[in-house]
Amino acid sequence: SDLPRPLCASNSAHMLAATLLLSAPALTPSVPGAGRRAVLAGASSILASKLATSAAVAYDEIPVATADFAEAEKKRKAREDLIKKETALLQPYVKAIEKAQSAEEFEKAADSFALYIIGQGKITDGVKVKELASRIRAAYETLPQFGYRCPKGEEKRDGGLCYTPGPGAELAFQGLMKQMRKYSMIQLGDFRKVEYAAF
Repeated sequence: SDLPRPLCASNSAHMLAATLLLSAPALTPSVPGAGRRAVLAGASSILASKLATSAAVAYDEIPVATADFAEAEKKRKAREDLIKKETALLQPYVKAIEKAQSAEEFEKAADSFALYIIGQGKITDGVKVKELASRIRAAYETLPQFGYRCPKGEEKRDGGLCYTPGPGAELAFQGLMKQMRKYSMIQLGDFRKVEYAAF
């Protein structure tokens, strides 16, 4: 509280008014009977003029922020290049999964992709993760399926069998989807962290 406070417009007005009042004799009209009210009226007029001039000068001195379009374009281009580069690195893993002809091949390729994602620590925001996940799901659903009796609570209305490519491929698929979702979470906000899944 000992620190000096900046001089605001109100304080400036008070100081100017006080100065004008001190010079009251110079403002006193020559007409007999003119008193302090006339002095104050004259001081008020001069004060208003001074404040208007000061406000205009202060307004003219407000700095104007200019957008750096060149820098913004540079950052946008760098981000696009990063997304293209990372997408290119992910493609071989997805293609290996799509080429799998058996549950064993699918399991191996899916596990390899999951380990790569974990090692990278994240999937850059902007990479089309949803499209990659759709391709992986399509490859999983085209694997040879084996019928088995549905577990309790998952029975079908017609009493039909449930199908799976095998427990190994099923776990590998579920594990890969989990890692892709985890490491592609999109974060919003500077002060409060808000995340949502990319797919």
